Amino acid sequence: MPRKDYPFDPNTGNYMTAWASEGESAASAADAARWQSSHGGSVSRRQPSPVRKVSSKKKSTSSGKTSTYTIKSGDTLGGIAQKHKTTVAKIKAANGLKSDLIRAGKTLKIPR
Repeated sequence: MPRKDYPFDPNTGNYMTAWASEGESAASAADAARWQSSHGGSVSRRQPSPVRKVSSKKKSTSSGKTSTYTIKSGDTLGGIAQKHKTTVAKIKAANGLKSDLIRAGKTLKIPR
């Protein structure tokens, strides 16, 4: 149903009795009042959730020793981990990665 066809006044959010009475001769202001009272008075407009700032702190490795590696085309996290004698999980944790997707040209911290 298109928004313009909703049975609510766009300015107040209240149920429009005229809309209910279209095609339904039994609908009345009393019906609208009963509906509104059973639904908490008037319909409230939902507001978007406030944006939360996410901390950019990253987990550090237990040894604290890291090096960096610039990703080349064709590299995978598994290959990089194997080459540097570490694990994919440690690389992801050190860089705050949630997936295995990496891009050529980016720099990774490589934990030992």
